[in-house]
Amino acid sequence: MRPSLFQRLLRGRLLKFCLVGLSSTIIDKAIFYLLMTSLPALPWFISQSIAFIFGVTNGFFWNRKWTFAANDHDAMRRQYPKFVATNVVGLALNLFITKGFLILFTGQLKHDANADKNIILIASLCAVPLVVIWNFSASRLWTFKSAPSSPSNSAPLAPPR
Repeated sequence: MRPSLFQRLLRGRLLKFCLVGLSSTIIDKAIFYLLMTSLPALPWFISQSIAFIFGVTNGFFWNRKWTFAANDHDAMRRQYPKFVATNVVGLALNLFITKGFLILFTGQLKHDANADKNIILIASLCAVPLVVIWNFSASRLWTFKSAPSSPSNSAPLAPPR
């Protein structure tokens, strides 16, 4: 019996995507925390946006090479802007969801530079699973989607009789 699409994703690309995402998240959150602690006057969302650039670049290269095995070097110029665009949407989702968790955790609508950095980090990490769903779907269905084969490259449907 052929495994379902969900089963194949869990065994293959989704697992690889999550491992790449883990490395990107570690890079992102480490830089985020470093910026928050070393530049305390910088608003948390600016620190997160700067850290995002480093995480998304790591994610692009590893997902392109390992997860989706996109080897067409000409396509890379088209894929990177798509990957950044889908991850900018992911960043917006992350910021919005993080803010929601901050409100939930603190009961406050406003969080300034003096807010507890650990609570901000935890709220940011809580947003990650929700954003992964968006990022994986967009990467698979748009960014790294293989071009359809041309009729001349496909096998004939039936042998001639």
